[in-house]
Amino acid sequence: MGYSELVQWMFNLERFGIKLGLENMTEYLSRIENPHKCFRSVHVTGTNGKGSVCAFLASILEESGLKVGLYTSPHLVDFRERVKINGQMISEEDVVKLGNELRATMEGMAEESGEQQLTFFEFTTGLAFKYFNEQRVDVAVVEVGMGGRLDATNVISPEVSVITRIGQEHTAYLGHTMGQIAREKAGIVKTDIPVVCSDRNPESLSVIRGACERKEAKLILVGKDFGTENVVTRADSTSFDYDGRTRISGLRTRLIGTHQAENAATAIAVTEQMMAAGYSISESAVREGVAKTRLSGRLDIWSNDPLVILDGSHNPEGVRTTVSVIDSLGLTPLTFVVACMEDKDGLGMIAELAPYATKMVITEVKTGRSVKATQLAVLAKQSFDGEVSVEENVQDAMAYALSNASGEGVCAIGSFYLVGDVMRWLRTPNLNRGDTMGARKV
Repeated sequence: MGYSELVQWMFNLERFGIKLGLENMTEYLSRIENPHKCFRSVHVTGTNGKGSVCAFLASILEESGLKVGLYTSPHLVDFRERVKINGQMISEEDVVKLGNELRATMEGMAEESGEQQLTFFEFTTGLAFKYFNEQRVDVAVVEVGMGGRLDATNVISPEVSVITRIGQEHTAYLGHTMGQIAREKAGIVKTDIPVVCSDRNPESLSVIRGACERKEAKLILVGKDFGTENVVTRADSTSFDYDGRTRISGLRTRLIGTHQAENAATAIAVTEQMMAAGYSISESAVREGVAKTRLSGRLDIWSNDPLVILDGSHNPEGVRTTVSVIDSLGLTPLTFVVACMEDKDGLGMIAELAPYATKMVITEVKTGRSVKATQLAVLAKQSFDGEVSVEENVQDAMAYALSNASGEGVCAIGSFYLVGDVMRWLRTPNLNRGDTMGARKV
């Protein structure tokens, strides 16, 4: 298979859904010589902020002279965004080489037993691990896909485990209470491996503390062992001081918001634990790593005229954080283009957007997990009294929003899949994005 055909074949594995559990993953990795046991790693879970923490950490480690693998999900535009080394995406040639090799392994497993059929995420996790091993990375920063305890990535033995802010998500799989969700996240805690945590919720923290005590894992907490001071948020950057085992003043990141200062601080706290284990990481590497971190789709001001903001927040807590930062910058009210997945709290997200909205354009992404635009619009009417329009095509939804925004900006929010679709559209040349596309009022 060539690259395009192989990537489409991998996406087709999504028809096998989500299967939480490590039996198939363990068997799969054993058949490809357990590549995950051949490199050092940091394991990152949480609900909000985990992608940002991964990006900050990988950047700092790269500035320290290390060869750093980064495995994250989902991607926005290109599958290869998921697998990087020192900021460079895996090549199409390597995807083809590894994908075709691993396809044979996967098909052999499935032929032996239908119960051994791998999911998309399991297959791609093995691909990433094999790539990192073949490329001889010094350390890999690995983001959990869902939960933690039964996630396909929870086969590694990391140098440090990380738990970021926890919120309500994937309740059908992880549980309906903060304690139940935290229990799944805390499943990545390993015996005698330090845990850096930026969650502040008392219910989830109680669970995390218990897991660390049982595993005799040192717990490093935000607000107690590390934190930020003098945070200043601007429309193009965030500056802050870090206070942990060391103090570093005048840090600056292009990622916007107080929460991004805390995400950077979480990454720095991880590096302090790695330094205690023998890694050489200087203050200048921390400073440069934080400054050079780039991350699309997180409060991403795509353009200023017209104002277009892209944000992948996909739960009420994340949306609340995003819109509060946007409002503090004086960029509200906005027209929001909204889509979300079936396992997300669409009503809760729209309730958080409502105070900052003049209009909402409800749309859907072309995946089987997306809530239908007409269904989401009914929910929107329950908590938003303004104009709600429906446009089932993402591109048409953005065109309609831009041409009917009445002078204010447009923000696409609610799903990384939505943000990816919008990015593809914005990058397409010679489009007339000002045309009214006839969205339906509901």
